[in-house]
Amino acid sequence: MNPDVELVSRALSSAAAEATTIPELGRVISEQIMPLVPHDGYMLRGVDPLTGAACFLTKEHGYGASFYRALETAEILGHDQHTLVGMIRSGRPVALLESGPLGGRHGFRHQEIMNATEVGGELRVALATGGRAWGLLVLLRGRGSRPFSPADAVNAGRLSTLLAEALKQYVAGRFLRPVRSAPPPGVVVIDSSDTIRAVTRTGRDWVRKLVPDIETADEGEIFAHVWNIALTARQPGRQALSRIPGPDGWIVLQAQLLDEPGSGGVAVTIQSASSDVLLPAAAVLYGITSREQEVIRWALDGLAVKQIARALRLSPHTVNDHFKAIYRKTGVNSREELVSGLSR
Repeated sequence: MNPDVELVSRALSSAAAEATTIPELGRVISEQIMPLVPHDGYMLRGVDPLTGAACFLTKEHGYGASFYRALETAEILGHDQHTLVGMIRSGRPVALLESGPLGGRHGFRHQEIMNATEVGGELRVALATGGRAWGLLVLLRGRGSRPFSPADAVNAGRLSTLLAEALKQYVAGRFLRPVRSAPPPGVVVIDSSDTIRAVTRTGRDWVRKLVPDIETADEGEIFAHVWNIALTARQPGRQALSRIPGPDGWIVLQAQLLDEPGSGGVAVTIQSASSDVLLPAAAVLYGITSREQEVIRWALDGLAVKQIARALRLSPHTVNDHFKAIYRKTGVNSREELVSGLSR
């Protein structure tokens, strides 16, 4: 490993462990990679590692909500070769895009947005590790600044897996837990033209919990996740579900088409994530095996070790070994802490 990259790797690991919020994570990542890839602004987008749906966004000196919606629309519909999924499948984790007619190949709408802003160039970095996508980092340089170079792209490529590990470490460091003292589920109804037609009172409360930079967010940014998951629901074969690490625990967005043929309307439900939703994510985050998940499910139902052993046709000693492995992987210290962490 390049000595500079190795130094950044150690710093990223420490910074991700110490970050307490998503905006703070974005800032420390930007600061740590600045010496290797100088930039004027950034956007850090996290995705649900199981469904690929967006789960958070933080930015500094970046585009507004219109770009984020264009980025997500291109990702979901596959209209841009530089989407997260496309970059990972191609084996090229970095893409350079410049404003103007000679820029990298991307959607016309995106080109329009770049030309209408002070952004002169983008460097996109796909964040993937362990065969899974965890997010996308978009580094920006202002118009008039030196364009991103092939050397910048090489450095970013060396950092891509390290950045993905840092993002995964941050998420795993917030042990999966539902939101405490959560309000009742909220609902947002969106029509075929993406106009918000109705929002329940608790729906608006939940939507505000989805945005890490709520104090500076506009209406477009506040409802961005809702629009994105609604678009996903309209795509055949896509699971319209996103687990979102909120400030007080995990939130889940789910969307389904309204039972009105041809209407294109979507109902989005927002609520505290249940253990059934969190367990598959825990398996990915902590490397929990299918057998260990079975043990956890029985523990959540309140069964004692001997009862779990009978249900799974294992010895009590083996069940206890599974619990020890689960504690070690997740960082909890007891069965009570494990159950509390996954119970609403």
